[in-house]
Amino acid sequence: MIGQLLTGRYLILEKLGGGGFSETYLARDKYLPHHPLCVVKSLQLSDSSTLSPETALQLFETEAKLLEQLGQHHAQIPTLLAYSHEQEQAYLIQEYIEGESLRHWLTRQQRLTIEAAVKLLSEMLSILTYLHSRRIAHCDIKPSNIIRRKRDGKLVLIDFGAACQVPETPSGPSTSSVTNELQMAIGTPDYMPDEQKLGYTQLNSDLYALGILVIHLLTGILPRQFQRDLISGQLDWQTHLADSTPNPRLIALLNRMVQSDFRDRYQQATDVLADLQALPMTKRFQSPRVRGLQGLVPKVAFPAMAGILLGAVGIQYGHTQSQLPELWLNQLEQRFHPSPVQLTMMHDVSVQAGVDRMVIAPNNRILVTAGSDHALRLWSLPTGTLFNTLMKHGATITALNISQNSKLLVSGREDGSIDLWDLSTGRLLRSFAGHRQPVMAVAISPDGSTVVSGCKEGKIRRWDAQTGVRLQTMQLLRGGVTALTYDETSDRLISASSDSARADASARQIQVWDLNSSKLVRTFVGHTATIDGLQVAGDHMLFSVGKDRGLMWDLKREELVTVFPQDSADAIATSFNEQNIVTVHDNGSIRVWMRKAGRLVQRETGALGRNLDVALSPNHRYLVSWSADRRLRVWQLNASNIQ
Repeated sequence: MIGQLLTGRYLILEKLGGGGFSETYLARDKYLPHHPLCVVKSLQLSDSSTLSPETALQLFETEAKLLEQLGQHHAQIPTLLAYSHEQEQAYLIQEYIEGESLRHWLTRQQRLTIEAAVKLLSEMLSILTYLHSRRIAHCDIKPSNIIRRKRDGKLVLIDFGAACQVPETPSGPSTSSVTNELQMAIGTPDYMPDEQKLGYTQLNSDLYALGILVIHLLTGILPRQFQRDLISGQLDWQTHLADSTPNPRLIALLNRMVQSDFRDRYQQATDVLADLQALPMTKRFQSPRVRGLQGLVPKVAFPAMAGILLGAVGIQYGHTQSQLPELWLNQLEQRFHPSPVQLTMMHDVSVQAGVDRMVIAPNNRILVTAGSDHALRLWSLPTGTLFNTLMKHGATITALNISQNSKLLVSGREDGSIDLWDLSTGRLLRSFAGHRQPVMAVAISPDGSTVVSGCKEGKIRRWDAQTGVRLQTMQLLRGGVTALTYDETSDRLISASSDSARADASARQIQVWDLNSSKLVRTFVGHTATIDGLQVAGDHMLFSVGKDRGLMWDLKREELVTVFPQDSADAIATSFNEQNIVTVHDNGSIRVWMRKAGRLVQRETGALGRNLDVALSPNHRYLVSWSADRRLRVWQLNASNIQ
């Protein structure tokens, strides 16, 4: 489903997981401003599932109805956004909860403290009180179904695929819309009480699951490993506690929650809450700062006000485990509007030959322009003077790139040829031939040993810079190459492709190649229009700019991390470093973005005029523009603000 546009609205980005009768995907909502993330759940029976298709569909429809009923009235339950059938397939679309599940926390082999367990119990019991007041049992409370939400630190209960309506006076197996088959077939055995396994689900079956979950988090021991005393019926979990002086009243409370017979348990969540509030320790944990909850509550460090420069491009972050909360950033943005970008013209040069494209070397000292006369011209950026002209009669130059050490220049041409130049001497080192279509993108490896080129028909070729020997050829499955860049090392290549014959989102992709094996190892889908450029920073971050907007990817975690507003779309030049991104647009506007938050912090509209070519220096200090009046202008951006 990756790349599919569901109902013409929801763009499927990546698979999140799968269960017995469904698969979940991360998606974007094309219809809403800023294209927010959402979760698409698809009805899909696994090979090992014992459910019939009719039963699975009934479960799926029940989940949709319950989410519609519950999510809009409780902030800690996901909201149902849509329910649809497309091509004989059922889907439900729900709110995306950004955060960490308790299962991920468990994988780090951490344990809850007693104090943190009280806080978790209190929050989860409040959610269950809401559910049970409507006679709804969740039926699948487990670590992976509880997420600590990133923006506010609250717990959110997800996955209502096993939920059911419990009648007030059951005389046998549940007679609700969820049948006996459903009750026995789904759920997680480690957290299910006996009556639920037999199809007699009670509301306090959820209390059992919650008690077992907390015990699991306190001890780090899988529930199936506990033994139940044949005489007392108690589980032998207390001996596994790290705390040598456990609170006896909390232990008694948890033991009552996990009684084997549902009649011996707490009957209502409100009863557990009442006993929990009566614990002597409870009052200490009503502050937002919860001791002992390391790894469950995101740690947030707010910068001192002295560290915030009004009108500056970036906000200095403290060394935290997460970014500033969304709410705080929104308030900051409302209070401090983007300041204007300040431009100072340094040089204004008349150039009679037209300029088709430009690039500035990583050393921020050399500008290369490709002229309409098929010549390459080298300029001193500090002085604005022309110091060399590289002539090679042939086709129009369609792509330019410079090595990281600013010593090599590679150019691609419309006739499919590639030239490698010594930037310091202007000498043509060698030419590469092999593409039958125009070269659309070129790149030089970080170590300067290889050159790559991508053409309009989707072929990517890799060449030895010393010998000119072709080392590899990789073919895209569809579309032509629109951008190329190396990762931090010379072993991985990143390409962007676009297929003009297809209108769906899968026609615009980002590919990650392992050059040692010539294999495609990862494909990212997220853009809804042609991808014009790719840039990699030293911390595994990739910025892709398209005609739709800019996107930020974490290459190490292999996920999309930041979606920039539509104002970032269709940039004709970009420059990207560890703190900021500068984009220049065809209407002459300049925009500076805070990289981590994807927020606009500086802007200048129309200062450069329209219909121009632009190059930006890697250090964000210089901007070069070429306009229809045949003037090449070198500008200095406000150096006091841009980091």
